[in-house]
Amino acid sequence: MRLFEQRVRGIRLIELIGLVLVFGLIFWVCLSKAKEGEDVRRMNDLDRQIATEQGAVNDLKIQVAQLERPGRLEALAKQYLGMKAVEPNHEARLESLGEISRATSKPVAPPTQTPPAPVAPVATPAPASEPHSDLIAVTAKAGAH
Repeated sequence: MRLFEQRVRGIRLIELIGLVLVFGLIFWVCLSKAKEGEDVRRMNDLDRQIATEQGAVNDLKIQVAQLERPGRLEALAKQYLGMKAVEPNHEARLESLGEISRATSKPVAPPTQTPPAPVAPVATPAPASEPHSDLIAVTAKAGAH
């Protein structure tokens, strides 16, 4: 009880402590508001930077899509590498792959019996409607000659 009755220059000590605490809280709130304003400004700057970077990423995605166009890649392959589309007589159908494989494979161990006559590879051209490129028939033809 003595704390509540003690006076300093006519003001009770408890009132003086309360007044100092109130001014301390006011000062702390002002500092917090200033820091909050700075944080909000920094977040807005980061949001603008993110939007700018996202736009750059979108632009790069568009560039990649343009550079990966099949027509462009085909033209570059023809121009710089001399590549061309596979002709239909160089394609093999799925049904003929077994015959081609047997004709081009070599035995691992020497046979004990007389070897059978070699089977000529049968490369049947695929219908023109199937655009699959397969070099197995080309390899089989090259091996047969």
